[in-house]
Amino acid sequence: METQKMTTKSVSFTNNRIFITFALFLLLGLPASFIPEETYLKWLLINFSIAVLLTVVNYMIWTKQKNDSKRYFSLHSFVMMLGLAFYATSPILRLIYPSMYFWILLGGLILYTVFLLSKYDAIAGGLLNPRKKGFKLLVFSFFSIVFVAGSSIWGYMLASDAAPVNEVAIIMFFLGLFLLMVAPSMLVTPKRAEELKAPEHN
Repeated sequence: METQKMTTKSVSFTNNRIFITFALFLLLGLPASFIPEETYLKWLLINFSIAVLLTVVNYMIWTKQKNDSKRYFSLHSFVMMLGLAFYATSPILRLIYPSMYFWILLGGLILYTVFLLSKYDAIAGGLLNPRKKGFKLLVFSFFSIVFVAGSSIWGYMLASDAAPVNEVAIIMFFLGLFLLMVAPSMLVTPKRAEELKAPEHN
């Protein structure tokens, strides 16, 4: 009975963290617009618009899930991680555009995202219990995309006559990959999360 009460706890508007997350989007998204500097005005507008759009999405989630705090905050975190992952990965893509390495990296990111979203249950299980096979799947997929991404960036640096890729953009890119890897786990329901924690679950 106590668990049920905790699961259905309501979230007031003042505690929904929507504006805090919006500020976080701006904190990362607006500085990321300056890489590369030549396109910063356009990307300032784009990144600000995305921050507003994601904030609206979080508000809509709150209106639907405000009576279930666990479910609301998990979906809220999912949107937040996807937004931050976009801001972190986009500078490196803009730097290597329009080379073929851009298309290799973009294609790898799209396939990786689709793969992760389709395996959200296994990812959650792996994070909640690292001994399960889902964790190995998570680690293997992460290092696979890191290899593809690293190869594309390295290939661009060797083939291009332009200045070397900004080191800050590279660090942000791999931070974005990590967020992208963890985000799908937030899609599981609180009930399913408890099931995945159980030692007998495979």
